[in-house]
Formats: sequence, C-alpha cells, structure tokens
Amino acid sequence: MGVIQFPTPIPATNGNFPNLKSALFSDNLATVTTAGYLTTSSLDAGMPLSNADVIMALYSYSQNTNSGTFGIFTVSISTSTGQVTLSSWANPGDAVLPTIANYIAHFTNTTGTISSGAANIINAGNIQAGLSGTAGTLASFPATASKGSLIVAGVANTGNTNTTVSNVAMGQASVVSIPDPANAIGRFMIGATATPFVSGNFPIASGTGGLFIDSGAAPGSFANLTAANVFSGAGQITLAKANGTESGNAVTASGNAGVITTSSLTTVGGSSYAITWTNTLITATSVILLTIMGGTNTTENITLKATAGSGTSTLTIYNNTAATSLNGTIFIGYSVL
Repeated sequence: MGVIQFPTPIPATNGNFPNLKSALFSDNLATVTTAGYLTTSSLDAGMPLSNADVIMALYSYSQNTNSGTFGIFTVSISTSTGQVTLSSWANPGDAVLPTIANYIAHFTNTTGTISSGAANIINAGNIQAGLSGTAGTLASFPATASKGSLIVAGVANTGNTNTTVSNVAMGQASVVSIPDPANAIGRFMIGATATPFVSGNFPIASGTGGLFIDSGAAPGSFANLTAANVFSGAGQITLAKANGTESGNAVTASGNAGVITTSSLTTVGGSSYAITWTNTLITATSVILLTIMGGTNTTENITLKATAGSGTSTLTIYNNTAATSLNGTIFIGYSVL
C-alpha cells in the first residue's frame, strides 16, 4: 500500500464539522478510490476514521520530487468488513481525472462536471476544423485498429468560396459507399446543375476531370457492337470520307470511304495500270469495295481490283477492251470495311 501518511487531523479543526484530515498517498487516483484501500484495522488506533470525515490528500505523491496531485475525499466505511472507500469530492465544474492531453473536454452531467473521457459529444451549432489560412481535417476511424481512417479535407479554391456536400431528401435510411478506385487517386463522377440528366439517356464525360453531361441520346440510338443493328427512319451509317488524286502511280486517301481520281490514263487494251494506294485504315484483313463513279474516260469495259495490306493497297485498273485505249480520268469510289 502506498500510504505515506495516514489520515491525520488538521490542527485547529478538531471538533469542527466536517472533521478535516490530511494524508499522503503514493498510489494513483484509481487505486486510492478502490474499496478497501484503507481499512479500519490498518489505521492508527489513535486516529480513527468516521463517515463524517473529509480527507485532503496528495495522491500520486513522489518523495523524490516532493510533488503530487491534490484531492479532497469523502469517507464511507463498511460496518461489516471495515473497508474504507474514499470518493473524490465532486463540485460543479470539477474535472474527472485523469484527463488526456489534447482530448476534447465535455460535460458529463447537468451540474458542470468536465471530462475528456470517451463520449458522444454534441454541439448544437457548427463544428469547424482549422481556420482561414490554417489547414484542418475531420477524421473518422473504424472500430478495428490500424485500418486507416476516413478524412474530410479542404483544399484551396480558386476564390474565397465554400464547397458544401449535402444530401437530397431521402425516403429511407441509406448507406452510400465510396467504391475502391484501385488506384492511389480517383474522382467522383458528377453532373452540373440540380438535374443534369434526362431519364433514360446515356451520360457522357465532359473533359477528363469527372464532369458528366447528358448525351441527349437514349440507348436505342447507339449501335450494338456484338449484335445485328436494324436502322429505321433516317437511321444510317455514314463513313468518314477521304478523297485523293493519283499522280505518278501513287495516291494517298486515308478514310473508310471516299473517291480516288486517277490521272488521265492512256492504258492500251488488254493492259493494266497499277496504283500504290496509301490508306492508314487498311489492314491485312480489310474488305475493300470499289466502284466506277465517272471521269472523262469513255472506254467502258474496265475491271478494278485492290489488295489489302498494312496501311497500303495496290489498286489495279484493267482495260478489257482489246482494240481501245483508256482516254481520260476515272473516278473510283471506295469503301474500307
């Protein structure tokens, strides 16, 4: 037992009510206020305790530093066991000890007792973390230790404006979860204005910052890449056009469709004219469709052929009229599928 001095009457207080006594304890408050810390049998016979006594004591006292914590205690004695229970004298405004540095103090009752122990603390107004020019965050920890926390932190806006996060009126209790972006950085997708989308329409990204807008189109307006698509009304597929004019047996026309205009040809009957065609959309598996769309040439019996390579094709024009040469330009329409 860390009793350095048993409760001793304070001079000039004998006979007064309550009876004031002083004591020194080296034990901490929790030990001192444990039932049986003192017993009637352990006390000096000449200095008994009674339920009317009030003890002023230093507890957690160190003789090396001659310092401790001051407390006032009331006395309760069990008549059956002789155990003495010391209770901290409680006054309105007293602090419940021990307190923890940097913890929020709060009232534990309606008479002003203050504590820093764990509790659900209520503030009827606003709660602010930090102040203008001094950063502050709100952090919420889960019940499992060493599993991180959820932090709400403000960053500098372009101007002196506030960002408010609030809910719309909900018809039920809801838990809204933030999905794992599988990355150290992620963004919410958000739409501008209170009603940014049309029911049934596709939303689409506006830029790369997470802003979404309404596409103005329902799912039925989009093609299905893995099923047959049936177009109705004005629905159609329009391929991007790229035209080119051949010169010196070469032409560049990089598109899914377009028109190639040849030079003025004089290919004799039974011969052919080969053109190296550069088209970055052509691959070795492309299907190339060709058709004659006009030109100044009047020799009609012509055959067209195109090979498919990587970004290139050999376009061959055959003059199938044995006795007549080609005599002008040919417009060749193409499609690359």
